[in-house]
Amino acid sequence: MLVKVRLKGEVVYPAEVKGRLAYLKNVILIIRAQGRPLFVDYVDKNLASYEPPFFLSGKVFYYEVIEVPEEYVPFLKCIARQVEEEVKPLYKNKKLGCRDEVTVVVEK
Repeated sequence: MLVKVRLKGEVVYPAEVKGRLAYLKNVILIIRAQGRPLFVDYVDKNLASYEPPFFLSGKVFYYEVIEVPEEYVPFLKCIARQVEEEVKPLYKNKKLGCRDEVTVVVEK
């Protein structure tokens, strides 16, 4: 299966995640600081329940939120893995993986 995802997302600060974007589901998060990607993660539940990794607790960062269409939700981990390979973050996410046969095309 071929999956196309745009790399550009909405830039938000952590306070906005608890507010207006609280009920957003099925998104990929790129955690950035000063324009440099630090970490890539995915959220399959409500975005308000997301907690950043403990090693980012002392850093000032913001999120880039990439929404995934409903038909691609079963491949959320695969898409997040490919986004991670594209942006080359400082910290790798070990829980991202893909066992399905899917080709992910990331548009810049």
